Amino acid sequence: MTFGRSAILTWFTSSEVAMVRSVIIQTVTPGPCRVLYAQTYGSDADQPGQTGSLAQTAARGRQKERVAAVARQVQSECSFQHHCAAADPVGEEVRRHLSQEGAAIVPQTGTFQMPEGEPFGTRVFTVWQTAANCGLSLVCENHENRQQATAVLSQIFKLLKLHLRLLNQPEEVLQKPEKVAAILHHFLPQGQLLFLNSRAVRHKEKDLELKLSGK
Repeated sequence: MTFGRSAILTWFTSSEVAMVRSVIIQTVTPGPCRVLYAQTYGSDADQPGQTGSLAQTAARGRQKERVAAVARQVQSECSFQHHCAAADPVGEEVRRHLSQEGAAIVPQTGTFQMPEGEPFGTRVFTVWQTAANCGLSLVCENHENRQQATAVLSQIFKLLKLHLRLLNQPEEVLQKPEKVAAILHHFLPQGQLLFLNSRAVRHKEKDLELKLSGK
C-alpha cells in the first residue's frame, strides 16, 4: 500500500456525529494500491488541541492505517469481481461486444463490512464503486442506510468523472483537490448523507457548476 506522492489527506472535525467516517479515492488495478485522496470526518478527525502534538501524529498514523486497510480491501474486491467475470464465458462475450461497440465503461460496485475492533474500533461498512483504474469508497457507520450511502456514492462518483479525468488520468485528483473538496462540500457536507430528490440534485449541481467556474 502506498499513498501517492502529494496524496491529499484531510481531516474534518464536526460538532455533529458524522454518518460517513471517510471518503477515499484510490487506484484499483493489480499492483501497488495508491491512495490519491482521503478525507475523514467526525471522531476520526484530529481533535482540538492536538495540533503539533505527539497525540496528533499518532492519530494521523492510525487514520492512515484505516484508510490503507479500506483501500486494500476495495482493490481486493474489485480484483475478485474481475476474476469471476473473466470465468463467465457469457459475461466475457457481452463485455467484448460492448467494447467493440465503444460503449462507456460500466462501473463495478460493491459493499463490505469491517469487523468490530481494529482498525476502526467499531463496526463500519464500506460502499465502493470503481471504473477503469479509479475507485471511490465511503466508510459509514454501521447503522446507516446502505441504499442511501450507495446513492450518494454514485452521485459523487458521477460528478468526479464529469469534472476530473478520472478514467484516463486518476492522478488528476492530486492536481485539483479543490474540485474534489467542492463536490464533497455540496453532496456530503460535514460527512452527512443527504436524502435528495431529483430537483434538489439539479439545484446542487448548478450551484457546484457556478462554484467550479468561479462565478
